[in-house]
Amino acid sequence: MGARWLGVLLAIGMTVVAGLGGSDAATRDRGDGQLYPGQRSIPKMSKAEARREIWPKPVDEFLAGEYLQRADVVLTRRDWDLSSYLIRLATRSPFSHAAMVFTGPQFESGFDNTFVIEAGTGGVDLTNIRDYISDKSTFIAIKRLKQPWFDEPKQARVRGILLDKIKASYNFWAIGRIFRNLWFGVQRQVRGKEKTIEAYRKNEWQPPNDYICSGLVQLGFVEAAIEYIKAGKLPVTALKEVVFHDTAASRLPEGEDWQYLDADTQKQTAELFEAQNIVELEAVTPNDLALSEKLDWLYLIKNGMVYKVSSYDDVVSQTR
Repeated sequence: MGARWLGVLLAIGMTVVAGLGGSDAATRDRGDGQLYPGQRSIPKMSKAEARREIWPKPVDEFLAGEYLQRADVVLTRRDWDLSSYLIRLATRSPFSHAAMVFTGPQFESGFDNTFVIEAGTGGVDLTNIRDYISDKSTFIAIKRLKQPWFDEPKQARVRGILLDKIKASYNFWAIGRIFRNLWFGVQRQVRGKEKTIEAYRKNEWQPPNDYICSGLVQLGFVEAAIEYIKAGKLPVTALKEVVFHDTAASRLPEGEDWQYLDADTQKQTAELFEAQNIVELEAVTPNDLALSEKLDWLYLIKNGMVYKVSSYDDVVSQTR
């Protein structure tokens, strides 16, 4: 079974590599400014006008209303694209890529557009969110961590960690790494996710992050939470609220159980958690983010229109 699957992947691999960057960015930007069915050109409007509760609404109106926040999670897919299809097949997901809202005119001066941070073939990219929207074969879903403590400074820190980590320590796009990503996904289909991770451990391999961006999104949340916990600015219970991998989250104490540890031990436990669970955190998939109840569904963007959504089933039903 394994050899046959690997042969299939190797046979198609070279046709995939050019388009496989963990994202659809390489083929997404059409750049001709045309409108798609259901999308209408609207004059520039004020924020108050754009925030009228009329849904669905055109993308221009949505962006003018400044609905997005820093560290919002962006999940995407692209139809009629082989690399996207293989990613979704390997992860059993309607989504093939994850990114994060990085900045925009509502957050910082000097920007006219909203940008997401993602991993592309050249490394880290700041991509105009309109580049996603301009491709009619892509739909986009937006989720958000809604915790009382997750304020603007912490949102900004999460996205900063994501940027620093990609630049500092990852070389995503070696051909061998791409094939290992695909092979990990196929093996997980055949053997199950946890058995595959254990097999990689026994062979002293590092299980690859499932298409990179989703694992880095996870690490951004976890590392920011640990920083604030160590600084005494967050309770240690906040850590579990940002772990989107169920197995890893199960290894953290429940809220009331932390009381049996003194303050210093709590901080040490939080810091050790990442090191002891790095495999699972890096292996978070776009579908883990999609299924997590710790992130609230907000919006679905397709064909130039933005819809409010409230559940995974709601998104799936509207994207079939």
